[in-house]
Amino acid sequence: MIFITEAQNRSGGCEIHKKRYTLNAITQKALFVLCSRLKARAAALLILALFSSQAQAMQRVTLYGAASTQPVIDALIPKMNTHGLALHAVYAGSATLARQIERGAPDVDIFVSANLKWMNHLEGQGLLEPGTRRSVATNRLVLIAAPDVHLPATPDLTDARAIIRALGNGRLAIADPDFVPAGMYGREALASLGVWDALHGRLAPTKDVTGALLLVTRGEARLGIVYQSDVRRVKGLQVYGVFPNTSHAPIVYQAALLKGRTGDGARKFLNALSGTEGQASFRDAGFGGAP
Repeated sequence: MIFITEAQNRSGGCEIHKKRYTLNAITQKALFVLCSRLKARAAALLILALFSSQAQAMQRVTLYGAASTQPVIDALIPKMNTHGLALHAVYAGSATLARQIERGAPDVDIFVSANLKWMNHLEGQGLLEPGTRRSVATNRLVLIAAPDVHLPATPDLTDARAIIRALGNGRLAIADPDFVPAGMYGREALASLGVWDALHGRLAPTKDVTGALLLVTRGEARLGIVYQSDVRRVKGLQVYGVFPNTSHAPIVYQAALLKGRTGDGARKFLNALSGTEGQASFRDAGFGGAP
């Protein structure tokens, strides 16, 4: 409940009235009616106060996250709103995001990477806040096919010939194997199985793992290499096999604050990622917990 003083000119004089308004009952229409009755300066000050108090109550946090983390971060956004955080998230391949940060992307508070390479890169450039880097999740690498693709019996992915037979004359969707973590893990796995050279010319590379997922979903690639957590993002996808952990480096997601971004809101969300609430969201989305 607030009191607003209203001044009205009557017969050359000024008559002062105190009126009582309940803010949570003021609709947009009623607010405009009120503003029309108040002097212009008083109305402007009232509106400014209303919006300022709301903005001050919410702390804005900007996060750059690996594309595969989108279901997790999106699920956390409304939960963080209840804690006074207004989270703005940007998703792309870890390499793309790391390069944007390196080139001076403004107002980024938190970076979440799908592998250690790009986190190491930013740390080496002095772009991470010391002492804030931490592991927040793990994942597995899988070979997928669209629902309507007829495949041979589910293979043991240690058998290189099984992958070649399953691909047939089709293409293999994979995130850019030179820069994007999912593609780098995929290249490592295929090389360890001895089929990288045989399949290199039949790849359908994409800018991130979401792109590889979409190519398979739309039938533009017969098979695809994505994270196990990605399978939950599209109904009906076939998981043709899970690559052995020994075929590639461990898939570890890390998060850190950017240099100088030490506000309470940023720290609160970083702690949430590695805390009980964040870990539950990762598991719900098909990730493994922090190692």
